[in-house]
Amino acid sequence: MLIKKYLTLILIFISITSSAQTDTNINIIKYDLEFDLYDSFTKPYPMTYSASNNISLIVNTSAGQITLDAEKNSLTIDSVSGSAQSFHHDNDLLKINLDRFYNSGEMLDVKIYFRHRNIFDTAYFAFDGLIYTDSETAGARRWFPCKDIPNDKSMLKLKARVPDDVLFVSNGLLIDSVYKDNSLYYTWETNIPVSTYLIAMAGSSKYRLEVFRWNKLSEINESVEIRLYSQPGETMFNYNNIKEQLPEMLELFSKLYGDYPFEKIAFVTTDKYFPWGGMENQTLVTLCPDCWYEDLIVHELIHHWFGNMISPNTWADIWLNEGFATYNEAIWAEYKKGNIAYRKNIQNEARKYMSSDPGWASYSKDWADPKPNDVVLFNSAVTYSKNASIIYMLRYVLGDSVFFDCMQAYASHPEFRFGNASTSSFANLCEQISGQDLDWFFSQWLLNPGYPEYEINYKTEKISNGKWKTDYTINQVQTNKIFYQMPVELRVTFTDGSTEVIKERNSYNFQTYNFEFDKKPEKISFDPNNEIVLKKVK
Repeated sequence: MLIKKYLTLILIFISITSSAQTDTNINIIKYDLEFDLYDSFTKPYPMTYSASNNISLIVNTSAGQITLDAEKNSLTIDSVSGSAQSFHHDNDLLKINLDRFYNSGEMLDVKIYFRHRNIFDTAYFAFDGLIYTDSETAGARRWFPCKDIPNDKSMLKLKARVPDDVLFVSNGLLIDSVYKDNSLYYTWETNIPVSTYLIAMAGSSKYRLEVFRWNKLSEINESVEIRLYSQPGETMFNYNNIKEQLPEMLELFSKLYGDYPFEKIAFVTTDKYFPWGGMENQTLVTLCPDCWYEDLIVHELIHHWFGNMISPNTWADIWLNEGFATYNEAIWAEYKKGNIAYRKNIQNEARKYMSSDPGWASYSKDWADPKPNDVVLFNSAVTYSKNASIIYMLRYVLGDSVFFDCMQAYASHPEFRFGNASTSSFANLCEQISGQDLDWFFSQWLLNPGYPEYEINYKTEKISNGKWKTDYTINQVQTNKIFYQMPVELRVTFTDGSTEVIKERNSYNFQTYNFEFDKKPEKISFDPNNEIVLKKVK
């Protein structure tokens, strides 16, 4: 997800729900959803609909009751059937009494009939003949009952009734669209599991749809469907640029991280009420109106590797989503315009962080349950800019070859691929692939707020053997009292105009390095290429 350049009160509204009471005794296998959305497309465009959700699930231990997330302000539960006997809906939890006790490992189906209230809840949007949803972080529970946490992925089938002039899209592939009684019945279905926060739907009679295909790199005769849903009045220059660039984006990221992992990729624009710049719903990216911007499309596309294929284990691991998506905007700039553009992109992110640092760390285990509000979780300076800068510095520490080996191993690892990853599991994998102890790196940059502030002192004198001796001292003076270990480059410029780059490890404070040179140094530049991109030098 990419936030807008401004924050609205919507962010505060959508942040109030936590997943503190999630039922850990069930694993969802599939949601089979059916919606009657017809009325939402006709004046006065109510936000009401009737629906059902047939949920296939497994119980982990013997149980006669299960609990689902269902926000009461948004949803009215009418009845239950299947293995469900009765229900109680309170405190945004739907407790379902089963028809018997089910043993550990048994699968069952419960069917829930429900309605959405006619309220604006920032999860289901219906304005002027356009409908769409938005579920990150805890919005899915506002438009269908579910187990609303990122690490319980499931299959999805979604069927919707809409007016016959509406183009309607959801996750996965279009299985069917049937005309009956002036209505269209669309059926979309995934063949890859999806987290609830990545489930979405959208529809409008005003959409213009273009469909084309991109051939995968490693699979013979296998292609990916690309669907672009635009609206009247949007800037066609930007739209056509994205249409032209998407195959190249898919090719680049497939080469770096393995083939695009899903059935299709669709982009659909929304309206002024959409709270983000873009949202990476699995195979269905929602965009703000007329937002066919190259960096935004790259950001949401790369999420399909980092965020969708590999989802966060808990919301504490959100940096694995947004840090990698923001960082890969710089990778795209490097691919298109070269290394200078790559560095400028990340330096800009670093400046954004340092100019508006809110004072908290990138990662906190306390964010796992309950999650913090979304204003904290999606703080632009930390979650996007700082974390992209951290990944940049990881590449510097590891070197290009090892860094991309780590990323390919991460994207292809069977434990994470189409599953979930935690911060510790990612860090451990990087250590395994690199053969290095990286605890110092991840601990200092992720677990602490702020960044190092360096104070540099050095003196040079000619010694008896005709050489020049330099004592070079690096001191860190930041107020957070955290010492940041890093490899440091020093560029020595001599009086004859020649230069030499020395790389040293700064391991402790007031560390002094003793150098001898055959000629007189005129200047020593600290980190001349700005590889420690999060820092100040006094």
